Amino acid sequence: MIRILEKLHFPTELGRLHGVPLVFLDTNVLIAADEFVKRIFEKSSASYSVFGVICDFIMGETLNLRKETRILDDLKSTAYFGYYFGTDYNSRDGSTRSLDEMPHDEMKEAVLFEYDKKLDPSGMLGTSKDAKKASSSKSKFVDFSLLTVATISAYRRKRPAAIISRDRWIKLSCKSLRERFKIPLYCYDQWNYSRQEILDRSAKEV
Repeated sequence: MIRILEKLHFPTELGRLHGVPLVFLDTNVLIAADEFVKRIFEKSSASYSVFGVICDFIMGETLNLRKETRILDDLKSTAYFGYYFGTDYNSRDGSTRSLDEMPHDEMKEAVLFEYDKKLDPSGMLGTSKDAKKASSSKSKFVDFSLLTVATISAYRRKRPAAIISRDRWIKLSCKSLRERFKIPLYCYDQWNYSRQEILDRSAKEV
């Protein structure tokens, strides 16, 4: 078994993960749902062969949002298992650059399409007052990094990767990538997350 925050450099060490489905946590879940996060990483869940992943840019995000969370320290205890990914995306510039490292340019465009809709749900060009306000008020540390890391993990390993997030545009981006490019990438939030569903999907895709 492994301890939480065993550091793997992404993406060069993805091969060490073999066929285990991975679950990636968005910042909003880490900040607002400590106990749920612990259930994903707890030692008793290891027998299910689904492991949680924390990425380095999450810490940059929490600092940028001026939020304090003890969950990252708590997960270092021997009661939990999982991975820590060190990436090149742990900055605003890195987050923007991450999209350029999607496996195909069409995947980048699929993500940007859903992101633009988030900024202006009316479907316009993101020039409305509400869209500009939304754009300026959102942190950019994790917007694209999380999707890129989860997508590359699923694409290279041919095993499910799941993102836990409340952001609807991330959910729709995962759906688009899955349907258009056959990538086993899924999105849940803490209310509909199902470890068994991930395992069942993994078994079908072997």
